[in-house]
Formats: sequence, structure tokens, C-alpha cells
Amino acid sequence: MPHRNNQLVDMLTSLVPRMREHGMVFCDVPLGEGQLKIELSPQKNAEILHNTTSAEVVIQTVDALSPEMGIFSEAVVEEGLHVAQNTILGFVDVGPLRLALEAPVAGTVLLCLMPVNSVVGYHQPIFRIQPD
Repeated sequence: MPHRNNQLVDMLTSLVPRMREHGMVFCDVPLGEGQLKIELSPQKNAEILHNTTSAEVVIQTVDALSPEMGIFSEAVVEEGLHVAQNTILGFVDVGPLRLALEAPVAGTVLLCLMPVNSVVGYHQPIFRIQPD
């Protein structure tokens, strides 16, 4: 069985970087008579913006992640707003519970990645923040 495990490791080491390159978070891969389900955990992102002189500007960003699987029920901040670390950005409803979604770092809210009232997964990125 070690030979098959090596093939799996080789496949994953080539597949995972390609998934990240294309912004994929989920992937189902046929494996024998079953399927391998791959879900990548969020990581700090670097967005590359191109200006008219073809120079590259790299903006480091950090994602604020959903505290639990549930419904993203309310955003209490707007894009462009400067927030302190641990500022409440919104709420995720899990049954009767309402969990706060907090800013992991101080910075400027660049983007809300999910519409309000949408289903979100555990640790799914909800807001993108440019740290100070």
C-alpha cells in the first residue's frame, strides 16, 4: 500500500497549488471506487494589481473567517471602513445562536465576499481586510 500513498501525495502536491492558483476552494477527485474530497483552508492572500506601466503592486490582505457554519445574517461594516482588531464585522446565525464575526487584524475593509443571508461554511472567508 505504500506505493499508492506515494501516488496520492504526488497528486496532491501538484493539485493543491493549481487549485490555489485558480482560486478553487473545493474539488472532488475520483479515487478507486470512491472520491477524494479536497477543501482548502483559507490563507493570507496577496492580490496583484496591474497599473498602466505594467509594474506590479502587491497588496497583502487577511480574510476574516466565519466562526462556524451557518447563515451570514448581518454585515455591520462597509467596504472602505477602517477597523481595529477584534471589531465586530458582522454576524453568523447558527440555529438560535448569533455569533460575532470579528476582524483578525486592524486595517481597512476591502471587500465583503459573501452576500447577507447566504449559507457559509466553517472558517469560510467573509471579509477581506488590508492590514495597517
